[in-house]
Amino acid sequence: MSTSVRPWLHRPYLRSSRRTWLVVGVVLAALAAALVVDLVVLTPSRRAPTPTARFVTRNDLASEIDGLVIGTARTTPGATAYVSWPGNYWVGAAGVANVTTGAAIRPDARMRLESISKDFLATIVLQLTQEGKLRVSDTVAKWLPGLLPNGGKITVRELMTDRSGLIDDNDLLRSGAAARGYLVRVKDSKLRAQLAAIAHRWDVNPALEVSPIWLIRFAAWQPLLFTPGSRYHHSNIGWNILGMIAARAAGKPLPELYRERIFEPLGLKHTAYNPQGPIAGPHANGYAISPNGKLTDETAWHFGKGPDGAIVSDAQDTATFFTALMQGRLLDRQQLDAMKGADFWLGGEHSCAGGPVAYGGTGEGDAYTSEVIVNGNGTSIAVLLMNARSPFGLQTADATVVNLYCAA
Repeated sequence: MSTSVRPWLHRPYLRSSRRTWLVVGVVLAALAAALVVDLVVLTPSRRAPTPTARFVTRNDLASEIDGLVIGTARTTPGATAYVSWPGNYWVGAAGVANVTTGAAIRPDARMRLESISKDFLATIVLQLTQEGKLRVSDTVAKWLPGLLPNGGKITVRELMTDRSGLIDDNDLLRSGAAARGYLVRVKDSKLRAQLAAIAHRWDVNPALEVSPIWLIRFAAWQPLLFTPGSRYHHSNIGWNILGMIAARAAGKPLPELYRERIFEPLGLKHTAYNPQGPIAGPHANGYAISPNGKLTDETAWHFGKGPDGAIVSDAQDTATFFTALMQGRLLDRQQLDAMKGADFWLGGEHSCAGGPVAYGGTGEGDAYTSEVIVNGNGTSIAVLLMNARSPFGLQTADATVVNLYCAA
């Protein structure tokens, strides 16, 4: 079946760095040597998506992820995928989880989902909406008075659809004149000095853990890019403000909300809220690949992240979440329809030529790339996780997940 690559509504956050592809690590040629044998690992999953589903061998699907780690399309040290369709499912992995040790990546390897974490947060927000604890028309100022000078103009819906007009953290973290221009706008001299000190510490230690509130306070001094609701500009800062609103409305910290409302009810044993620092528990190491092929282990590089990129999971747990969401096990029909429409996905996208509308998203951070496509009733899904960020990795991942989904 012919396919088309979609411009996903929720684009990934792309870490703009004061370095230009820091090039420490091993060359990609060395990685290729480590991948000579047994590139694709196929095993039945820990549990079938439904009691009647059966694991099937699909060489065509295996070749899709195989091509991500070898050959001219090589974009990542390792990749995992999970694909299911009515009555069947397939799971596989290719490449390595750790370039230094050469350990093969397992199908259940855990990685950062990056911006796909936003789907989890949007679900929490809409659960609170259906319980009457907040409304998507509520403003930031209602829940967090004084946080933003324009908080009375920005709604929850606009935060969830990246139409708030708020600047993105990647805008603020740019190097050179642009960053200095943003800092000059901060008229609070104490805050300006604190931000400069944090920037220096980050430059020395890229794995520095810093609360996203600092970037929110930084953004509060920047003018809105446009009138809220009038157009699109991705803002991780907006998503972290949304997380603060959810916690305030629920009266509980976010990790507790995720655990009680999503992880435990769905039995997501490999999924955690882990926004910064070393990843707790088993996981695949994550890498940045420079244009000349050298790698940097950036597993713990996740500066200033909050719920905008907080979730660590594996491919099957991720599929379980999206399947349950679309089957109405996390939201009632009214809120699910709203999520598919004006409150998140804005109608979805056609993923396969002549096929039904599908939904999903993509994420890319310092060291991981993730992709999901799921149909509207949760009967078909494709999840692709890669333990790298590379110059053309996102485009390749976009095309690969479409091929996985449309071939099933």
